[in-house]
Amino acid sequence: MKRNVLVFSAAQYPGIQVCRWLHDSMLFHPIAAASFSNHSRFIAEDYIDNLPFVLETSFVDTLNVIIKERKIEFIIPTDDTIAVVLTENMAKIKAQIVCSPYETAKLCRYKSLTYEALRGLSFVPKVYTQLNDAQYNDFPLFAKLDNSQGSQGTKKIENRDEMKNILESDKKMVLCEYLPGEEYTVDCFTNRNGALLFMNPRRRVRIQYGVSVRAESVDDPTEFIDIIQQIKERITFRGYWFVQLKRDKNGNLKLMELCTRFSGTFAHSQGYGVNLPVLALCDFAGMDVSVIKNNYKIISDKSFIDRYQLDFEYSRIYVDYDDTITSCGGDAVHAPMMAYLYQCKNKGYEIILLTRHFYSKGSKLLDDMKRLAIPSYLFDQIIELSWDQEKYQVVNTEKLSIFIDNSFTERKKVAERHKIPVFDVAHIECLFDWR
Repeated sequence: MKRNVLVFSAAQYPGIQVCRWLHDSMLFHPIAAASFSNHSRFIAEDYIDNLPFVLETSFVDTLNVIIKERKIEFIIPTDDTIAVVLTENMAKIKAQIVCSPYETAKLCRYKSLTYEALRGLSFVPKVYTQLNDAQYNDFPLFAKLDNSQGSQGTKKIENRDEMKNILESDKKMVLCEYLPGEEYTVDCFTNRNGALLFMNPRRRVRIQYGVSVRAESVDDPTEFIDIIQQIKERITFRGYWFVQLKRDKNGNLKLMELCTRFSGTFAHSQGYGVNLPVLALCDFAGMDVSVIKNNYKIISDKSFIDRYQLDFEYSRIYVDYDDTITSCGGDAVHAPMMAYLYQCKNKGYEIILLTRHFYSKGSKLLDDMKRLAIPSYLFDQIIELSWDQEKYQVVNTEKLSIFIDNSFTERKKVAERHKIPVFDVAHIECLFDWR
């Protein structure tokens, strides 16, 4: 039986990615959790959106009720504040927190604590705490909130007047040297015995909303390995963690922040065949784990993806063959359509093929399906029509049905006659269930 894992919060992009990478696990079952409605409802079979926020007094008690009801064994925090709260209350929470210790989570949450813990190491940026610390040629400086993440609350400081305003503001800011060079993230994994099993430095090529949307593997990891080893000697990590670095004006790597959560682009490491969420869970479950990292370079890129929840139900699909199930003039299978049809099969839906293939292509349908490795038994019924037969004439709507065909004319006739939803092949992603 799979062991239940609460992914909290699944509202952020890293949480959605963790749920995705646990979806097909044979050992663990993800439950997406958040304190408000969010996108994870479209990608997770199990979904909770009414947890109290972590700083509410009722949070721990409510969480324990859900842990008991849903038989949750593990909780993966996907936010820095959540990691601190969960690890701080570890003794009270009735599930295992998949995260580094509280002392580490707190240290990573506050940049001032991070820099203090690593003080004296060459890759720690110079920090300014007083106006007189900065000389004229030190500007520009860089200000960021002590407890921010990503690019939240950051500001470039051009002169002493701006520096004075920052130092005198109510907000707790960290002022450090400005780093104009390339930016990197290093994904790491440390097992329960303190051994660093995995490290993946990647260049943050394009950044949107504080998340790296394009990442590229680095050519030589040597300088990154040295920094990671020095960090590991001073700070205790367990499971997944990552480091953000940036080059200074002289090209040297300097630390931006440490985090004990999954980064927004940790899926870049997945491209090497390393499933970091499963690896972390296995380690916290007491298993001895090892890593096989494929030997090549990766460019990963992300963009928005639309997922849909349509307000109707159906149990029967009528689908066309040529240029709907097939593509490229019949030379190839339309892979997304086949994936959708198999998903329908998994749900027990009835699939009926309607086609005039023989009259339009001149070849026998079953021979053509065999050529393209399309099994005839995928379909509950195959109806071959001649040109003088209309598809709408054989559509039976005793069951809740939909009709899929690349031809607008065919869709229009079925919609007008039967008043059922009709779709072009381009609409398949609207029907696909990502959970």
